[in-house]
Amino acid sequence: MIELKGKISLRQFLKKRKLIVLLVSIMTSLSLIFFSLFGSHETPKPISWMNDLTAVVGRAVSSPGNFVMNFGDSVASLKNTYEENQSLKKQIGVLQDLKVQNESLKAENKELNDLLEIKPTLVDKKVIGGNVIARSPDFWVDYITIDLGSNNSLTTDMSVMSASGLIGRIVEVNPTSSKVQLLTSTANNSMEVAASIQIKDQIVHGVIKEYDRKEQELILTQVAQDAKINKGDMVTTSGLGGVSPEGIIIGEVVEAKTDEFGLSQKVRVKPAADFDDIRKVFVVMQDEEAKQAREEADQAEGEGTDEDSSNE
Repeated sequence: MIELKGKISLRQFLKKRKLIVLLVSIMTSLSLIFFSLFGSHETPKPISWMNDLTAVVGRAVSSPGNFVMNFGDSVASLKNTYEENQSLKKQIGVLQDLKVQNESLKAENKELNDLLEIKPTLVDKKVIGGNVIARSPDFWVDYITIDLGSNNSLTTDMSVMSASGLIGRIVEVNPTSSKVQLLTSTANNSMEVAASIQIKDQIVHGVIKEYDRKEQELILTQVAQDAKINKGDMVTTSGLGGVSPEGIIIGEVVEAKTDEFGLSQKVRVKPAADFDDIRKVFVVMQDEEAKQAREEADQAEGEGTDEDSSNE
């Protein structure tokens, strides 16, 4: 009976305890409501604590979300910047290509204009156009290689010119290419060109034998001492010697003065051609009559040499 009474009283105590907790909770809630409605304007401490706790929890929950959103925005902005950068690079590449094409067209247009200016000098001459395919830095002032050869009926000693004027002669011929020795060559076997200066009342003849690399001028020698030569006079091939046809532009006079022996004049000539920028060339073909006359002259000279040898 005692044990049973003990159990009953424990149960009753627990029931009373639950009731007490419930009553306290209700009273606390009512008190909070009362203070919030009828109390002072200051927020009750429990409510303030709850608000602070709610704010902290809210910030803790929202911060990762905000970070993810900001990170996503940064990635999207970076991607847009990269795509814009790539687009700008493509546009710059296109502009650079257009600039190169424009410069190439300008150069080609200048060559055509120069060709029109020297067209009168090509009257009665057969020419064939070609391109420079090789030029060694070691022999920059001496030789170039062009894409014309024996398949195009080229032979040695044919004159070669750019759109501005004479640049040299052919010294080696292959089936599809040829080697051209330039007027600016300083080699031991550098070419000599029979030239003439067109002045008002006469034509003065001479021979181009040297090139002044420092001043970038051709030296015309064996010019008559009494010839009245002026700066700017035109210098062309004379056609004498049977190598270069007559009338091909070489350049213009820069200066004329008596040579060191006092017997003739030495004339400095500014080349008409730009030897630093040779891309297109024109080979002046030798006509058959001139070629035949030259062969006959060489043959006659050879026979004369043989007769002199036999007489001795």
